[in-house]
Amino acid sequence: MTTLVAITGGIGSGKSTFSRVVRSKGFKLLDSDEFVADIYKNPTNKFLKYLKKINLDACITGKRIDKKKVAQTIFSDKKTKSKLETYIFKEVREDRKKFIKKHKKLKTKIVFFDIPLLFENNLSTSFDINISIISKKKERYKRLKRSRNMSKELFKKIVKSQTTDVERKKISHIIVTNNKSRDQYIKKINKVLERLV
Repeated sequence: MTTLVAITGGIGSGKSTFSRVVRSKGFKLLDSDEFVADIYKNPTNKFLKYLKKINLDACITGKRIDKKKVAQTIFSDKKTKSKLETYIFKEVREDRKKFIKKHKKLKTKIVFFDIPLLFENNLSTSFDINISIISKKKERYKRLKRSRNMSKELFKKIVKSQTTDVERKKISHIIVTNNKSRDQYIKKINKVLERLV
C-alpha cells in the first residue's frame, strides 16, 4: 500500500523548505506550485485563450504572462479568481491522478504532495496523512517580503482567502510550527519524517 501524505500551510509558512527536505531524503514529492508555475511559464494556446476569455488579457504580452498582474487582479475580483482557479485546479488534479497511479503501480511505500490549498479545495480526505505548517503572520510576511518583495496589502488579501491556522489545527493529523530559526525548523521536519517512515 502506498501512503499518501499532503503538506499544506498558509502562504509563507515554510512549505517549500519542508518539500526540499523531503526530496533531499530521496522521497517522491509532487509540488502543486511547481506544476502551476510551469502552466504560466510555458502557457498553451488553450490557457492563453482562457485568460483572455475571463478578462485577464491585460496580463498577457505575446506569450508571456505577468503573474504579479494576475495576482493583483484576482485578489481584487472574486469572480475572475474563481474562474481561473477552476481551470488551474482541473489541470493540477489530472497531474496528481497520474502521479498517484504511477506510484501505486510501482508500489512506492510513501509519497508526498505539496498542496497550498488543501483545505480550501476540500482535498484533505484524499490523503492518508495531512501535515500543516503553522507560522505567525508576522514571520510569514517577513519571509515573503524578503523572497518575493510582496506588498503588505497583497499578503493580507491572500491570507484572508486562505484557511485560518485555527482551522488547520482542527483538521490536520500533524502540526509543525515554524516561528524560530531555519535550523530548528529543519530538525522538526526530520523528526516528522522519521515518525512517518
